[in-house]
Amino acid sequence: MDIKFTVGQQRFNHRAAAVIVKEGHLLIHRNVRDDFWALPGGRIQLMENGETAIVREIEEELGLKAEVTRFLSVHENFFTYDEVSFHEVGFYYEVNILDDIQVGSKEFFGTEGEELIYQYVPIKQLSSITLYPERLKQMVETGEWTPLFSNER
Repeated sequence: MDIKFTVGQQRFNHRAAAVIVKEGHLLIHRNVRDDFWALPGGRIQLMENGETAIVREIEEELGLKAEVTRFLSVHENFFTYDEVSFHEVGFYYEVNILDDIQVGSKEFFGTEGEELIYQYVPIKQLSSITLYPERLKQMVETGEWTPLFSNER
């Protein structure tokens, strides 16, 4: 069972996210209906640790084997999406893809269908991308990760 709950128009979400860098490119994804990008990942399940969750999510979404190489940060995120106010706690991990995947500039779909679009983007071009949470750009570009970051109002 995913760690999430909804009360009225408010939702709590516990998420694991993967920072996958290959050949100077960052793997990002977005829903086909959205105009912004995020890091691949998904909800952590009850009694599942974050490392296990992100490896499972990469397998489910992309059909790829992965390993966590390092814990990076925790992010407390407050945002509104589809008229629902979210309070999200995300664990961010540096992840290495064990399977062979080519870095290219073309968008592609994962194994779950055509709802999520993936793309490798050159790190030096992140400033031209709408990527949430916004502070991710700076941390990916510099390699300096804040143990805890938030966009609390």
